[in-house]
This record gives sequence, C-alpha cells and structure tokens, in this order.
Amino acid sequence: MKKLIVFVLALAMVLSLAACGGDTPASTNAPQSTQATQAPETTKAPETAASTEAAGSEAAPADANWDTKGLPAVTQGCLKGELLITSVGQSTEAATLANLLKRAKATGYTFDGTVDANAVTSKYSVLVMVVGGSSKGLGGAGLDQAAETARVTAVIKKAQELGMTIVCMHTGGTDRRGTLSDAFIDLAFPYAQYAVIQVDGDTDNYMHDILAKNNVPTAYVEKSVDARTVITYMMGQ
Repeated sequence: MKKLIVFVLALAMVLSLAACGGDTPASTNAPQSTQATQAPETTKAPETAASTEAAGSEAAPADANWDTKGLPAVTQGCLKGELLITSVGQSTEAATLANLLKRAKATGYTFDGTVDANAVTSKYSVLVMVVGGSSKGLGGAGLDQAAETARVTAVIKKAQELGMTIVCMHTGGTDRRGTLSDAFIDLAFPYAQYAVIQVDGDTDNYMHDILAKNNVPTAYVEKSVDARTVITYMMGQ
C-alpha cells in the first residue's frame, strides 16, 4: 500500500513538472518586446537651415540649382547692410534688377544707375555693379565710354575707402558681350568680392577666369530673373 502511495505521489510530481515546463525559466520562451528595445525613428533631429549653416555648408538652397563652375558658392545672408545698386555700362539690367527686387518686396537697397562718387556714403555697406555696355544707354544718360569709365572708377575707389563689399553682376547674357561690354567687365570684375552671372554670357569663361584669380564666391544663373533670387538669398531675405 505504501509503495502504491509513493508511486502515485511520484507520478503526480512528474506530471506537475511537465506542465510547468520543467526547470527552464518561463522568460526564455516569452517573445521579446521590440517596442521597448528599438530606438524611435525621431531620435535624429531634422536638419534645419541653422544646423546646415553651423556645419559650414556653403551650398545654395536645394531648389536653386546655382552652378559655380568650381568657384566658391555664395552664402545666405553674406551681404549685410544697405545695398547701392548701379550700372556699369548703362545697359538695362541694373534697372531690371531694381524692379525685380521691388516686386519681391525686398528691403535695404537703393538704385541709382548713374551715381557719382560724392553720393557714395557710409549709409551704404554694399556696392552692387550690374555690368553691361549699351551705346544707346550711354547716350541716353549723357555719357560716353570714357565718362562712364571715369565715373565707375571713382565710385569703386570711394567704395573701397569706405570698406564696402563689392558685388559684380552680369545678367544680360550673350547680348552684353562684345568690345564695349568686355571693356566694362575688365573695369569692374577685378574688384568683385561676390559675383552673379547669367551662364550663357560666360560660355568662354571670360568672367570666370577673372574671378578665379581671387577665388570669388559666384552664382551662375540660367535666367536674369533668377538673379533676384540670388541677391535676396545673399541679403538673407
């Protein structure tokens, strides 16, 4: 009888152990929780304009597509203070730029196509020279090539004395190339600290080679209207 009771108790113990999985801890068979162990996708902060600038990026906005032809890129907000925009050669592009900025409701600029050195004062921090020769434009302004050259030379000298930043632009394309326009390019572009050029006006790299001597930050644009986008970007607007 005692043997039967011992057998029954032993059998009951074996069945009990089998039901509990023997001596294997229950946690080893439980599925692991992925929610607790996987890092959330939002742990990496999204890249912002500020973080890009802090990282030292000099690239233009992704949708701008500004070529540089190997020169440094212009940077956002690189032009500080009031801009003085004038023509070099009396083509229409300087007035066009001023109108585009007006339509864009940009602020902090003055346009004077025939400004003389006496009017270049400490009020201005940036001189923007829009280069392109036009015989008709010179005549309409009561100037010839010699008089325009003298005016621009004096304006550049005054700007340098005041420590102004100098920007050279050529946005007239192939129509503003030739003997007259190239003479004005030779006059202005060696002083450029920044440049904006319509790409089809520099297929021979004439301006590029001048700028490369000083490694000038440059933006090449497809259309003259794109120059407004570049300038407002440089103004931080």
